[in-house]
Amino acid sequence: MIGLIGGTSESRAIAHRLSSANYPWAATVVSPAATRLYKGLPGQVRVGPLDAAELRNWCQACGIRALIDASHPFATVISRQAIATGLPYLRFERPVIPLSPPAESLADLDSLFQPDYLAHRRVLITLGSKALPRFVEWQGRSHLFARILPTAYSQAQQSGFTPDRLICGSPATDPVIEQALWQHLRLDTVVTKASGSAGGVPLKLELAKALGVRLLVIARPPMSYPRMTHRIDVAIAFCQEVL
Repeated sequence: MIGLIGGTSESRAIAHRLSSANYPWAATVVSPAATRLYKGLPGQVRVGPLDAAELRNWCQACGIRALIDASHPFATVISRQAIATGLPYLRFERPVIPLSPPAESLADLDSLFQPDYLAHRRVLITLGSKALPRFVEWQGRSHLFARILPTAYSQAQQSGFTPDRLICGSPATDPVIEQALWQHLRLDTVVTKASGSAGGVPLKLELAKALGVRLLVIARPPMSYPRMTHRIDVAIAFCQEVL
């Protein structure tokens, strides 16, 4: 049995290939919504966050012999826990998108909180709801907008975002609609994560260039993976080795 640390579009593609090759697999995801990624596929899907002990117990209960970690690039906690199980491990990492002006890479979220980046700016934040409490003290110094999932609405309001400053819905995929939104909000800055194509970085970079908007990209946390690939065929070969 292959254990799949999932919840991403890449994990869906890997699960599909594993199923086609008749390799048994089980996936773990954080949210119930993420189970839709595996609809129609034969693997087991566990829902809910895992601590280190729970991850080990899940692996034992499912008879997992190796782990493919296709979690989000910023989900480093679960990656460290997966490595620590001692099972054969492969990190499936989505490629980093090269940046060019007007995009700028920041080492981490702390680096963002400087007057030059935020003060008196019209900023769209696309970092996820967990980051929003960090912006509370900037609410009176900037015009802040945030894109969130509908389930995070209350949390965003607690961080000082009024309803007119919230864009509820899935990440943008339509460049025409997204450009109209940026222009309507009169943005001069957009903040995002280095989460690759699946995270919409190419679209944001394209619009930033077209509209002259500064794009601030939070770099991925530093991680040392024992084994890593960007290719699904390498992931399948890994399964052949360990099963």
